Amino acid sequence: MKVALMKPKELISNYWKGFRGYYYSPSKFLTIASVFVLLHFLLAKDFLGITFTSNVSTHFAFLFMNIALFSLISFVVYKKYKKNYNEHLVLNIYNVSLWSIIFVPISIGLNFIEIRNEYKMAFFILYLLLIFIWNSKVFQMVIFKRVLYITLNFILLFLIVFLLVYYTGSMK
Repeated sequence: MKVALMKPKELISNYWKGFRGYYYSPSKFLTIASVFVLLHFLLAKDFLGITFTSNVSTHFAFLFMNIALFSLISFVVYKKYKKNYNEHLVLNIYNVSLWSIIFVPISIGLNFIEIRNEYKMAFFILYLLLIFIWNSKVFQMVIFKRVLYITLNFILLFLIVFLLVYYTGSMK
């Protein structure tokens, strides 16, 4: 977990190169994150301001949807680094699992102290920002370029979410 948090480039590039025995596999990371998601379902009503139905499957769907969505976004944004979608999928399984493991206890704590949703959403934005920063640290680049890529990640995410909300709203 420490390597995943502090040295994302080392973790991911070693996995991509086939050195897989040194760290937790993506499936183990995802399993641990899934346990945290189950714990969240049992103890909290929303995740950083995002309310789910009282069904555990929506919590897991949120986790897996984030992995798929962030994989698509990183595949598009980091296209010039010539990694295929499966490599981005592995990267984002580690990434989303790591930050979910860290933010689930924060979300549970925020639910217990019952702060306003606006403050919870600030934590959700931080969650997204850390995911995008972590993704950018896997690839070699200067700070200005990193900021640009993180900004592109946010723009693409909000564009996709806007289109999904618009499209599903227009289907009613």
